[in-house]
Amino acid sequence: MIDVVLVELKIPENIGFIARVMKNFGFRNLVLYRCNVAKESYITASHARDVIENARIIESLEDYLAEKSFAAATTGMRGYNVGNYIRKAITPRQLRELFTENSAILFGREDFGLFDEEIKLCNAVVSIPTSDDYPVMNVSHAAAVILYELSDISLEHVTESATQKDVDVLVNYFEELMREVWYPKHRIEKSRVILKRALGKAALSKHEVNHMAGIIRKSVLYVRHLKSSHGKE
Repeated sequence: MIDVVLVELKIPENIGFIARVMKNFGFRNLVLYRCNVAKESYITASHARDVIENARIIESLEDYLAEKSFAAATTGMRGYNVGNYIRKAITPRQLRELFTENSAILFGREDFGLFDEEIKLCNAVVSIPTSDDYPVMNVSHAAAVILYELSDISLEHVTESATQKDVDVLVNYFEELMREVWYPKHRIEKSRVILKRALGKAALSKHEVNHMAGIIRKSVLYVRHLKSSHGKE
């Protein structure tokens, strides 16, 4: 699990906003180093108040980072001069490939960011590519962008996509319906192809395909029931 470390944030609202962003993207481990937590932090956190309540308070950033297998510092600069050498910043997307199970990402002060000595404690420096017209981002906005890139949450995880096999089952039900309602036999095969292409392009979820299949299947059974009832009269 990745720790989100806030270093000497002065504006209480920013702490709340970052806690909220963390919960949005599935992060729970908040670490606070000399941050100004106040009632405004809990107000802006909204339903992520528990992230702040369960935050770890540390007294020594160096001692804390010594426990980590990997740590990344955030900065608004592409190339960062630390001491007497340049550390080239990487993008959040590149950072994703470097993180291990026991990692941390540091977000610094609203005005000065992270100090050189704090960046030296980290294994990598990450920066968000922004417009040259206005490259500076609010720390909570930067956290949102970076945590989104590091998140494992995706649409594929939220809704399971339908497979070609699922689509074929649905198309088969459509064919049954076509045959039951005396759809022209010479057009059935072409209609199957059109339906399969259209449903494939729609990128439907498994739930959506199953729901549609249920409707068509019920329609087939109802038509058969009507035919059967009519035949008995």
